[in-house]
Amino acid sequence: MDKELKDFFRQDPFANRLNIGLLECDTGFAKTGLTIEDDMLNFHGYAHGGLLFSLADYAFAIASNSHGQVAVGLNVHMSYLAPAKVGDRLICTASEKKRTPKIAVYDIQIKLSTGEVVATMEGMVYIKKTNFISKLEVTGERNSW
Repeated sequence: MDKELKDFFRQDPFANRLNIGLLECDTGFAKTGLTIEDDMLNFHGYAHGGLLFSLADYAFAIASNSHGQVAVGLNVHMSYLAPAKVGDRLICTASEKKRTPKIAVYDIQIKLSTGEVVATMEGMVYIKKTNFISKLEVTGERNSW
């Protein structure tokens, strides 16, 4: 994958605010990660569901937009399977299952560094005809679609 595209994905303001890192990406694939901090917990003392969703959603967005075409989420289904606590390192992978000219489906998994699955997500995107890589190269604009 092109370095410019990776740099583009790393500029995501919300992911940066949550300290979510982009660890790896390729066409149809992304790996993200974060370490849980005190202010990321719910009232039970475990990782907030919204945090887990955001980690998975960032990987999903990168994997689905990695082809250079604008892909927007249509539907996701998330299952929370195990708790995570302060200090845990979470790794999330998103992998393309099926891609057609108009839609694509992704499997997303969040695991602890021990390999235990914390959550799973399945996501579907609509693929627009707009190719944002060429627009990014020509204009330097973000979100100009």
